[in-house]
Amino acid sequence: MRKIISRSEDGYNPFTIRKKAGGGRLIAAPEPQLLGVQRWISRNILANRPVHSSCMAYAPGASPLKCANRHVGAHWLFKFDIHDFFESISEDRVYWVFRSCGYQPLVAFELARICTRVHSPYAQIPRRWRSHRVHGPAEIEAYSDDRLGHLPQGAPTSPMLSNLVSAPMDDLLAKLARERGLVYTRYSDDVVFSTGSQITRREVRNLVHDVNRGFHSFGHILHRKKIVIAPPGARKLVLGLLVDGDEVRLSREYRNRLESHVRGIEIFGLAEHAASRHFASIWGMVRHVGGLIAHATAVDRSYGEALQLRFSTALEALGWN
Repeated sequence: MRKIISRSEDGYNPFTIRKKAGGGRLIAAPEPQLLGVQRWISRNILANRPVHSSCMAYAPGASPLKCANRHVGAHWLFKFDIHDFFESISEDRVYWVFRSCGYQPLVAFELARICTRVHSPYAQIPRRWRSHRVHGPAEIEAYSDDRLGHLPQGAPTSPMLSNLVSAPMDDLLAKLARERGLVYTRYSDDVVFSTGSQITRREVRNLVHDVNRGFHSFGHILHRKKIVIAPPGARKLVLGLLVDGDEVRLSREYRNRLESHVRGIEIFGLAEHAASRHFASIWGMVRHVGGLIAHATAVDRSYGEALQLRFSTALEALGWN
């Protein structure tokens, strides 16, 4: 842990996964010892901290369905995405989360280092960090590396820390929503506003401007290519769920995807279907499809239970225990 804190060792195994829209997403998987410590921090420190009421991810009771329910019946829907969300949360902001938990400066500094990673192009040496450094770390020669780390995507501490760090931003955006008669939610880096009332084009432009300014004030960058403005009459999706009716509904794309998995397993078997869909293992595919069905059941119980029966029957017939 001293080597991790001093930045003399990385402690992560980075790899890239493909994004649906193209390109890659960097995942930094902690090595076993670091992973164990981060899990302890998540369980014993972070899990007990309250999050903002508008935060719909990485917290007890939070879910995509709960997030979508907030926007049911929307006439207008506005979706914004934060570019490189975890990586844009810097080590100094994580330090102040641990200070707010009651830890003394040296311990908060060490915890922040354990939960962050230095990786270009996010490693910086800002002047403000020096003012946050305390006499304890400054007197430990091994801690003299001033490069500023960030939350790594892949660490078990990053999701909850991102919520705690983002609480002031949630306050700002929730206030912005209240002043305009809007509903606001944030699911990790997905920010959604909606309203059941009419809104003018000028008000839409002002909303985009204010959200962009709010993101920037907390060190984030608005992903302009992912801005979605859905006016009355347009299809409205929140985290893949339809919210433009009286209740949350599964999209046709989700149903087709799920049914194609179940039908493929029924017709071709586990091994052939897993290979055709490029799953790394049959076990991983079974878990994936089971998760899709569980989500569908939470939204549409009768539909989900019917597919679960087909899936279970197919697995049993194929000898899957």
